[in-house]
Amino acid sequence: MTADPGDEEIRDRLARALAESTVRVRSLTRDRRPVMTTRGQREFCAAAADRIIELGAGGNAVQSAARSLRKEIEAGETWTWRAPTNAFVLSTAAAAIGLVWAVTGGLQGDVADVATASVLSSVALVIVTLRHRTRRWQIEADRVAALVCRNGL
Repeated sequence: MTADPGDEEIRDRLARALAESTVRVRSLTRDRRPVMTTRGQREFCAAAADRIIELGAGGNAVQSAARSLRKEIEAGETWTWRAPTNAFVLSTAAAAIGLVWAVTGGLQGDVADVATASVLSSVALVIVTLRHRTRRWQIEADRVAALVCRNGL
């Protein structure tokens, strides 16, 4: 590529090799389906897919697979709740307890109680959020973990 960047044959071979490598680095399920189960696999596949798309070579199938892989990676980056019901119950309880505590402290004229209630209920909400939110790809990786027969990169 460096010596002759315009050579279509070299570009096609590079694009096909990158596409094949994205399959090799991923884990395989028992039914031979490639899945991304680690951050390293996702990073490699994202870089390879971007490079394939940038090359614009390899044929329609390779380009389509690269675009599909890129969409899968982008979809996996969205945040979701791991246990939404538990998160809702815990955050509602933390907010309610903090609110009652702050109102009670305010009615009694105790500024320390109001401040403590505000800080502790906010900390509780942050903890609930950090423990119950995760990326979609991590949930999918946990789901297919028992089905993986070969770990990738």
